[in-house]
Amino acid sequence: MGHLDELRSLRERSRLLERLVRIQRSISHRAPLQDVVDAITTGASELLGVGLVTLRLHDDADPGRLRLISSYGLPPAQQAALRRIRIGEGVGGAAYAEQRLVVVDEHGDPDGLPAPGHGGGPATRLHAAMAAPVHRQGRVAGSLALGSHEPGRRFSAEEQDVLLAFAEHASLALTDASTVEELREAQHAKDLFLAMVSHELKTPLTVIMGTLRTLERRDALPAEVRTRLLAAAFQRGRDLERLIDRLLQGSRAELAAERHSVALPELVAGAVDGFQATGRLVQGPVADVEVPVDAEAVRRVVGILLENAVAHAPEGTEIAVEAAVAGGQLRIAVRNAGRLPEELDGDALFEPFQRGPGARSSGVGLGLSIAWRLATAAGGRIDVTSGREQVTFTLRLPVEGDGCGP
Repeated sequence: MGHLDELRSLRERSRLLERLVRIQRSISHRAPLQDVVDAITTGASELLGVGLVTLRLHDDADPGRLRLISSYGLPPAQQAALRRIRIGEGVGGAAYAEQRLVVVDEHGDPDGLPAPGHGGGPATRLHAAMAAPVHRQGRVAGSLALGSHEPGRRFSAEEQDVLLAFAEHASLALTDASTVEELREAQHAKDLFLAMVSHELKTPLTVIMGTLRTLERRDALPAEVRTRLLAAAFQRGRDLERLIDRLLQGSRAELAAERHSVALPELVAGAVDGFQATGRLVQGPVADVEVPVDAEAVRRVVGILLENAVAHAPEGTEIAVEAAVAGGQLRIAVRNAGRLPEELDGDALFEPFQRGPGARSSGVGLGLSIAWRLATAAGGRIDVTSGREQVTFTLRLPVEGDGCGP
């Protein structure tokens, strides 16, 4: 009889090992987390011969409760009611709260299941239950609980070890999933950072290259025009220098700096400097007033809007810039020929990595996103309208009460 018990024990350990190896393989192969945890609850039920297994995690949206993420044998009629349980409720809540293995015999209400006389009926009566905490990155994150409907059932030390083994693999799966998600987020942040840096480098380079191409092709330019173009290119070069210095120093300065009073015509002139080389820029009305703004942020936003217009406006068409102050608000508009597709959501234009149809630039679709962030950081916004074969982007910034005037 002893040999039979030993053989039975060896077979059970072999089955456990095979099950755990399959789960471990799923984790290492980065199978979907839901598939892995479902395999854990199903495997625990089959190996331990119990009718109910639940795996719960702490509910970040409701810190006082645990939420169900996988179950085996939970009656459908009770799944909605038991989707969340209070911390400390049932063996599952107790294992989480006490951070230890909890074993209960003759258990009438394990893991929140109703006891007889509370709508559960005799079929739901669990006579024994146990639960173990599961961890994520070394911290308790939830619990793996199971229960048996068999009268007189007692969980042996070996069965408790089996539960702990499954809980450990649940912890491995949760930790691996968190690590993968963190790596993905870090890679996304890195890609976004590199793309934004590339765009910030590209904007002044576009002006510099355009200026050099104009000087190369037109030898007979008047001296004053050549001087103005070279000054604009030099200024954009200084912008590049400041950007590179910030990157090398690891600076994380805020997008919007302090505001200072500046003449609006001077502000607009600085923003469009270098874009005249395209031969398409038309200077519209610009109010002769002083405005309190972050001049560098405004120049960057208008520069991005101009670059966007150059990339999307039909060849040979003009691009207009105008600026005014009214109702305590500064408005700088950039207009170009064309139209936005009717199905295109205007807000989507300002999402990262979005490029409008027909763009001729080599950008990655970050310009308008950066412009939006700059405008928002300065307390303003950017509006876009499309109609009558014309697209208009308008930068709006509050200047009321800051002494703006002629």
